[in-house]
Amino acid sequence: MPRKCFDCLSIAGALYYLIPESTFFCNRGFMYFFRKQIAILFVVVACCMLAVSCGESRTVQCTKFTEIVTKGNTLIELKKDSNDVASTKNLAKDLNQIAKQLEALEITDATLKEIQGSSVKSFRSIGESLGDIAKALEAGNQATTSIKGREQIQKARADIIRAGQQANQAAENLDALTGKLIKYCKSDR
Repeated sequence: MPRKCFDCLSIAGALYYLIPESTFFCNRGFMYFFRKQIAILFVVVACCMLAVSCGESRTVQCTKFTEIVTKGNTLIELKKDSNDVASTKNLAKDLNQIAKQLEALEITDATLKEIQGSSVKSFRSIGESLGDIAKALEAGNQATTSIKGREQIQKARADIIRAGQQANQAAENLDALTGKLIKYCKSDR
């Protein structure tokens, strides 16, 4: 960003010599200062207009947003039937990474920003729930064949059911948000 400012100032200096003195009706001492300021102002305004006009359009924001959400939904779809601890932990980690990518996405559109916040929460919730399921699976697998081990397995089973319900609720929310995103982005075309 600082480099652009220096470029703009050097352009302003070059423009100074392009604005003829006869353009302004002022005395010669003031004219030197005034011409240089007008040139700088002109270049700064032009740079600002260029920067604003080059911002990402709603279509570009929709495309980037949809790509990340699709990637996350594909991960869920591909690995949803994996019941082992390692796969569940990896999926939880991957979904948390998707949430970070979505959060880092620079969205300026108000509706997309709203969908973005809710989508981040949903992906994080699914990731956390899957992490809880992985811990419960691990605890159940390590249980011994004793009374204490049975209690450990029952607790793990209850934890899996609770975390599974949370994951399902978050997945339903995510499906609704994905539908809303697609509908909103299609209305742009």
